[in-house]
Amino acid sequence: MNMQYKIEYFSGAGNLFSVIDNRDSVIDDNLLSQFAKLSCSKSEKFSIATEGLIVLNKSDNNPFSVKFFNPDGSSGMMCGNGARCAVKFAEMLKLIQKGEVQRPIKFDLAGQEYLAFIDKDKIKVQFPKPRYQKFNIKVPFQEYLVIGDFVDVGTPHIIFKYEEIPNAKRFAFRYYPIDDFAKPIRYNSEQFPDGVNVSIYTIENRRRIHLRTYERGVEHETGACGTASVSTAFTLFKKGLVNFKSEIIPTSYNPLMVENIIDESDEVLGFYLIGTADKIGEALIEF
Repeated sequence: MNMQYKIEYFSGAGNLFSVIDNRDSVIDDNLLSQFAKLSCSKSEKFSIATEGLIVLNKSDNNPFSVKFFNPDGSSGMMCGNGARCAVKFAEMLKLIQKGEVQRPIKFDLAGQEYLAFIDKDKIKVQFPKPRYQKFNIKVPFQEYLVIGDFVDVGTPHIIFKYEEIPNAKRFAFRYYPIDDFAKPIRYNSEQFPDGVNVSIYTIENRRRIHLRTYERGVEHETGACGTASVSTAFTLFKKGLVNFKSEIIPTSYNPLMVENIIDESDEVLGFYLIGTADKIGEALIEF
């Protein structure tokens, strides 16, 4: 007999998540991948489709740990906006105390410890420097070779300057059919054996970047993507095109801020991803 489980819905700058408290192992770990497929879909009346499942668990060393699942059930990657929503959820559960000036909040996600901060209505998560980066690589698309930048900040991303991709002149940036462009690249197993998230960007000025992202595991464009925002802000800062702190305007138009943490020689040591994280609803689903 199926049981009913409560899901909380959160928006991280327009990135939508299903969130559950699993500290008491209500759902067995080996069933979470299957549960993600159900909880991220519109499976019941008064439920909504989301772009990932956030699972809050107990931690041996920190106030909580986090597991992230894509709607297809895949897991093991970092999710920046999901992490920020998890911190907000943990605050609602009184696992941490909100304050404008406080010590960093520690949590585990994807096998790594992260730090977060709460400042009024903003949640800030600190990232380490990228695991891997390779700029100006050639990627085949139809009869073209397009130039992109690959960055892995816990999740792999390939990002492209909008003005340099095929058919860009035929569409305004916000209306470009990104899925048609992204899918062949996302599934290019020769260059990206594990798949890749695909983003396009356009630079408004040295402080503001417009960004759209097709996410692996979601398999369509999402309202926002935290790791794509970090990857893009890092890449463009390293190329000297934007300031060390950038405002990212995603598809949702709910801005994110990315601050490159730099030393005296402008070497990037890590990042802060900053933005809103809000509960937007809840549902009961059978599983």
